[in-house]
Amino acid sequence: MTHQVSGEEAPTQHTIDHLNDQTLQNTMKIILNQMEEAVKQGESLTSEYMVQLSQQLDTYVLIAQIRKMRCVS
Repeated sequence: MTHQVSGEEAPTQHTIDHLNDQTLQNTMKIILNQMEEAVKQGESLTSEYMVQLSQQLDTYVLIAQIRKMRCVS
């Protein structure tokens, strides 16, 4: 299946630690939009592409959770 998802690309791994909260939130929305578009195009939830997007989203969720834990501490 071809992937014709338009929009911005998520930042590369080496820039993740330097994201401000708004950029982090925007990046997570971009990934979610890519996932939604892929599903609309018939992509299986267990496909390699969807798993890759899910793993990217997991990374950003983890960063958000770590930041929250730092604020609580």
